[in-house]
Amino acid sequence: MSEKITKYTSANVDVDFYNELLTASERYDIRDNIIFKDLINLTKQHVKSDHVIGLLTEYQNHKPEQWEKLHYGLNEDEIENFSKMRQKYKISISKLAFIGFILFWELLMRIYEERLKPNIPQDFLYSYQKIKEKFQNLAPKFILRLKIVQKE
Repeated sequence: MSEKITKYTSANVDVDFYNELLTASERYDIRDNIIFKDLINLTKQHVKSDHVIGLLTEYQNHKPEQWEKLHYGLNEDEIENFSKMRQKYKISISKLAFIGFILFWELLMRIYEERLKPNIPQDFLYSYQKIKEKFQNLAPKFILRLKIVQKE
């Protein structure tokens, strides 16, 4: 039995990020808003700072036609958890998700592969690799600012 959604909200996300969410959603038969929340939670697990230093707006080109609106629902526990993250890291949930997209997307996709469909073709992440190259210069900034725990 799933938990009752008590609040609906939305996030403006980069169009490349949005397209990857849709592709993964179709591939793994998981709703895009669930993948979005999984990515935020995965990022939270790896962030070890009290708050973010500076503004993390480097990825935003400030052209709304390059953004997509992603709608998602939150249950009471998620509302509390996401509110705490917003206060602690001093950034929006959409920015936290984008940081996770740059740093942990491959990890999340591998987790889905192992759990859901072990015979996924290896070329699935090819389009993400092109996007990652585009934003590669941001990864060290995100790691430094969020004091990401790097695992071997």
